[in-house]
Parts: sequence; C-alpha cells; structure tokens
Amino acid sequence: MAITINGKEFADMEEFSRRGRGCATKIPTPVDMFRVDEELLSNRQRRVSFDTLHIEIRFIHLTYGSQGLISLEQRERQVELLNDAFSGSNLVFGYNEELTRSVDNHDWYRMGHGSFAEREAKSALSSDPTKYLNFYTAGLQNGLLGWATFPFDLAGDPVRDGVVVLDESLPGGNAAPFNLGMTAVHEVGHWLGLYHTFQDGCSGFGDHVEDTPAHSGPNYGKPADGQPHNACNAGEFAPIHNYMNYVDDEWMNELTDKQENRVKEQIMMYRTGLLNNDKSCHLEAL
Repeated sequence: MAITINGKEFADMEEFSRRGRGCATKIPTPVDMFRVDEELLSNRQRRVSFDTLHIEIRFIHLTYGSQGLISLEQRERQVELLNDAFSGSNLVFGYNEELTRSVDNHDWYRMGHGSFAEREAKSALSSDPTKYLNFYTAGLQNGLLGWATFPFDLAGDPVRDGVVVLDESLPGGNAAPFNLGMTAVHEVGHWLGLYHTFQDGCSGFGDHVEDTPAHSGPNYGKPADGQPHNACNAGEFAPIHNYMNYVDDEWMNELTDKQENRVKEQIMMYRTGLLNNDKSCHLEAL
C-alpha cells in the first residue's frame, strides 16, 4: 500500500526503508571507519572517561509562516526521550528555553542534506558546536526525516555540526508512524558516533559494535519478536528494537552496552569540548 512521508510517495514502508527511512546522514567510507578505529584504539590508552556528562541542546526551529512551529511541550518531551535513550552512556541532556530560536525563512525551511541552504542557515544560526548540540527542525526536502554529522567530522567542518530533523517527527507531530521523537534519538545517535546496526550488511566491518548482531539490511515497521528476521548468523536475531535500525518509532527502545560505551569513547576522542563546558562532569579511570 502506497504511503506518503514528508510530501513524497513511496510504494510501501519497505521501499521507504530501502531508500533510507528518510535518514540522509552520510554513509561513512571504509577510510573514515578505519581512521576512527585507529584513533579510538590509541585514545583508550588514556584510560579516562566520565561518570556523568550534561549536554546542552540549542534548539533552532526553522519555519515558514505558521509551518514548523514547535511547542514547549514538544521540546520538553524530546529532551526526556533523549535522556531515556542515552542514560546508559551517562548523558544528561537539557536546554535553556530562553535561548531557543525560531527563524522564518522559506529556503532554510525546505533545505536538503548538504545544500547551500543548510550551510547558510547553520552559518547564521549555530552556537559553538564544540560546546553545544545544535538541534535544527525544519520542513526539509520531500521524503526526508533528518540527518546528522558524525563526531569525527567536527574538526574538519564545524559549521555543519549538529542534527536536523523534520518538524513533524517530534513528539506529537503529524509524520506517523515517525512522530514519537525517535528520529531525533536516531540522529543524535549518529552525532554521538553510532552507525546503523545494519552497516555493511553481512559483509565488511559492520557497525563496529560487538553486541549488535549483523543483519543484511534495515528492518522496518513492527517486526515480530522471537524471529531471526534478516540476521546474518544462525542463532542470532536482528536488533529490531534498536534506535539505530529503521523500524517504526513505536518499536525503538534500546541501545546495547557496547553502543553505550562507544558513545562515551567518541565523546572522549572527538567531542571533548562538551567536557569543558560541563562544570559538573567528573572524569574517571576506565
């Protein structure tokens, strides 16, 4: 049955998932992944991490007239969801309502991934990306739900750093079944260094997390529990509830222990400005 997501029609949910579930985050190259692995391995020898880290979100809502307006309740609920999702990495997200921005600009509101409009908007509106999570909402190009930048790209292109999500994907939006706030959780996962659980399918290096079973491609909809689905290895089960898969928002509710640890490692390698910005952060030996 045909479905329409953010103004674009797809033959069915499977086609939407095959085309990326609206996630336009770049696919890291093998060179990117090898470099990250080498740098993380080198950094592990410092044997230092944090016990609790507060991350301040700077909400930037791009609008077009009455389109794209986000309520206080939506922001608060989205922050709650992020705190639930990343509590295992000892992260606490928060924001200052007085610093929330809404900017009316048609071109920025309809921006696409990697577009001039994206760079122009971020150049004008971002806060220091080494210290804050710049969180943009907009109408976006048809068919997209959002995208993010990876931690290892921060130094090379700080202007673009942050997450961008479809306004209607926030809790209470109209982008059902992707309107419970999990698009933002998924994209913040990328911003914190996580790949898709199905990265490279059943070949290559996977998502570089040992406790997420490899699977041949994304799962979509609400797959039944207790079945292997498209897991690559006999006796394993595809991670159908993982935030970094492509299932419906209602089905997303977990990260693995090693995904949570990888988030902490990526912060200690590439986002140390967050540590400097958080006066309550305490470092600890691993």
